[in-house]
Amino acid sequence: MQYPWLDEAARLDPYSYTIAINAAAGRQKGLVDGQVVRVETETGRSVTGRVKLSQAAHPEGLGIAACAGHWGDGMPVAKGKGVFFNDLLEIDWEHRSPVNLNLDLWRG
Repeated sequence: MQYPWLDEAARLDPYSYTIAINAAAGRQKGLVDGQVVRVETETGRSVTGRVKLSQAAHPEGLGIAACAGHWGDGMPVAKGKGVFFNDLLEIDWEHRSPVNLNLDLWRG
């Protein structure tokens, strides 16, 4: 998202910088397109972003573009756009993956 051309393309796509939620499930919760929401995990980790209601999202899930939400000063094009998905992940040794040696959602 730091490249101006990719940022321009992402801004044209209504889902790039949003939290996609199933349209029926979102309306049932009183949500509307563009509304700012806070998503929180069971462990208290959270992100804030704008909602995009979608028929393509499962009613029990949500979608966040994993490349957005940069916050670093060294990324002025991307800074402050979208949702930083990684803020929802548990980054500790209990959630590591022995397959790729990365911290992941694996529970051993």
